[in-house]
Amino acid sequence: MSQVEGGDLLVFQRGSEGSQRRGSDAAYTGGGSAGWNDGPWWRAGGQRSVGSVPGLEVGTKLVRATAESYANEFYAARGGLEEAIKQSTQILSESNPVRSSDIFLAIQAITYVPSAELFAGSTSEETKPTGGMIDGREPDELLLFAVYLHDPIHDISFSVVSQSVPSKWLQWLDAPSGVNELPEEIREIIEQGGVDPREWVSEWVEEALSLSVGVVAQRYVARRMGVGEGGAGKGKMKVSGQAVDGGAGEAARAGVI
Repeated sequence: MSQVEGGDLLVFQRGSEGSQRRGSDAAYTGGGSAGWNDGPWWRAGGQRSVGSVPGLEVGTKLVRATAESYANEFYAARGGLEEAIKQSTQILSESNPVRSSDIFLAIQAITYVPSAELFAGSTSEETKPTGGMIDGREPDELLLFAVYLHDPIHDISFSVVSQSVPSKWLQWLDAPSGVNELPEEIREIIEQGGVDPREWVSEWVEEALSLSVGVVAQRYVARRMGVGEGGAGKGKMKVSGQAVDGGAGEAARAGVI
């Protein structure tokens, strides 16, 4: 979301009244609720859930449907998509100095078990005795985030899946904050004076999310700028067969689900 240049970014989180307006050089840390950088929530006595769903196919379909349904609701309350397209193509003037873009971003946590055939060795390697830490266990369940960016006005959609992490890590973050309610492996480390594993787990998850959202955001910006699209239509959007300026210096509004 830090990809906005020459304008402002206003983020609306679905189901939350809080919002924050900022310039492109500031970090968005959330509306009225605590964010990743506001301190570990497990110390505040709270409990969260990433709301993961099992299966890549189910999860990726869900994240797209979520973004598109939110966009439909948003425009239905404002006269429909056609009216929004008409307003977006209005000529800028002193009375209308800013053109706004509505961008809908959905994020869905997904758990899955990778195929045992991935990274499999040759037949000869699989039949010979193994030693060390290779014990032939089934693949661990992993968790990743599906990200879907949707801009109906300009007919642009981008999607990506994040780096996967062990789903056990997210189970640690979702665990109740009470020491006696923690998973055994975490409780033992804390009782022995070690660093709470959730300290570094939250950092890794935040980085995975930041990179994934940054990728779709940069692809969106590049598409709006016409990067890689040569010819007279570079940097334009098509509305009713006519080329219309993409609109540098916009105020972008992102709906986050």
